[in-house]
Amino acid sequence: MGERIRRMTAREVEALLARHGFALISQKGSHRKWRHPGSTLQVIVPDHGGRQLPLGTLCNILKNAEIPKAAWAGYSN
Repeated sequence: MGERIRRMTAREVEALLARHGFALISQKGSHRKWRHPGSTLQVIVPDHGGRQLPLGTLCNILKNAEIPKAAWAGYSN
């Protein structure tokens, strides 16, 4: 069977992005834009009061950031 995806909050995702070299470049409302300085990779992370991100949103952020699944499947902050 497949491995379950761990639910994460925006703060946990942002910590993971920062650990992989992404930098916060702007914010508009509750959405923060993160960009990797060595490439054209960019992701938007919504932060809605500490709630966990929906699984589809979480998977899309991490896929677009090109972070290997092994790096975030068992991630704990």
